[in-house]
Amino acid sequence: MSFDDLPETWPDLPLDDPLLAADVVDLVVGHTDRVDGCAAFLLLEPDLRLRTPFLVGGTGDHRDPWELRDGLVEALAPLGLGGVVLARGRDGSVLLTDADRTWHEMVLDVCRRVDLPLVAAFVATPSAVRSYPGPLSAVGGLAS
Repeated sequence: MSFDDLPETWPDLPLDDPLLAADVVDLVVGHTDRVDGCAAFLLLEPDLRLRTPFLVGGTGDHRDPWELRDGLVEALAPLGLGGVVLARGRDGSVLLTDADRTWHEMVLDVCRRVDLPLVAAFVATPSAVRSYPGPLSAVGGLAS
């Protein structure tokens, strides 16, 4: 996955394709943001095309993501979005950490509160962009 793989028409395409979404994350979350730690949110139009990205820096493992929840709810609720893509930028391995899972849980909570689909979620490290695994029920595992 690399932004070099993006088709010229990517701004006109919905980001419900996981490979396309990963390539857009690779474009939006730069190397320095990954090393320093960030949370990037790709805000999507109702047809799931990218409206705009926004990035919160300084989100290393020392930062409690739940401190941002209420502000994200206030910011996202009135925008009339079709969905959001989360990208947690950080240094280190592409293997998911407990901190990554905490970020994902917080963003899922925000999305529930504002009735907004979380279309995809990724970890972006200096070496790669990796998707969070889908729910077990979505991949043929346990039903909830």
